[in-house]
Amino acid sequence: MKNKEQIVDISFSSVPDVRVRVIKPSDTKAVIENKKKYPFELHSSIDIKVLTTKREFEFTIFNGYTWNGADIPRLFWRSIGSRTDNEFLIASMLHDYLLEFKVYMLNQVLENSISVKEYRRLTSLIFRHILKEQGTNTIKANIMSWAVQVFQMTINGRAWKNV
Repeated sequence: MKNKEQIVDISFSSVPDVRVRVIKPSDTKAVIENKKKYPFELHSSIDIKVLTTKREFEFTIFNGYTWNGADIPRLFWRSIGSRTDNEFLIASMLHDYLLEFKVYMLNQVLENSISVKEYRRLTSLIFRHILKEQGTNTIKANIMSWAVQVFQMTINGRAWKNV
């Protein structure tokens, strides 16, 4: 039986400077819609180093990266929290980046050393690790990570087919 990969450490070159994208009166409708859909922006590039029981890799998330926060259905906001909760911002940024740039991550950063299935699991492990580091209790972090994995395998499964 193979040992499953586990996260040992995730480090950042600096504290991520996350800001809310403010809607301005001069914004066009398209810009307003984009800011509503992706309300968070990284205001300084950060280097991230991930150490697992099987590998070590580094990558950079550049200044200006935008994302939508944690995708938590409104039905669960009372028990889990909303997508904009502070404790989820860094984990959701990192997870969204890993998914949005999965082809780059798999081919360039990880040099095709990992299968798509393993990468999908790794992104969930990273998400859970950062949630816990940011103060989310273990039970909530496990539930959120499990929900992300289920979503990726089922509802969002077609996004992984052409990788």
